[in-house]
Amino acid sequence: PGLAPPPWAAGCPAPMAAITALYILNRNGSLIYEQDLLGATQLSSNDKIRLTSTFHGISAIASQISPAHRPSTGGSAGANGGFNFLQPSGIVALDADTFRLQCFHTATGMKFMAVVLPPLTDVEPLLRQVYALYTDYALK
Repeated sequence: PGLAPPPWAAGCPAPMAAITALYILNRNGSLIYEQDLLGATQLSSNDKIRLTSTFHGISAIASQISPAHRPSTGGSAGANGGFNFLQPSGIVALDADTFRLQCFHTATGMKFMAVVLPPLTDVEPLLRQVYALYTDYALK
């Protein structure tokens, strides 16, 4: 008897990556939602807050000092008019030997983060789907 997939994973492509935790941060870096999955080792509430706020801060610094430039099509306003500041930037994934911390940055500054166990796969489509479900729920 395996564990049933969480409700937000309905319609995701199979096989689903081994996601052990899902975190949602607001644009200020505050943890607003957390869910432990697959019976992974539980972090304390303080450790979860520390992990996510540290990642938020490091990601913000990385977006400022990154040598990679945001794409633009010329002109002072760029491809998105005067809204280049809405382009998400920062750390997208942090890979280690035993896990991957992947983050989906939204245009509004929210971050959807997942902790993935090996085999390390890209879970951005899943995080995008979670974001779509979140926005659908929040806007109703």
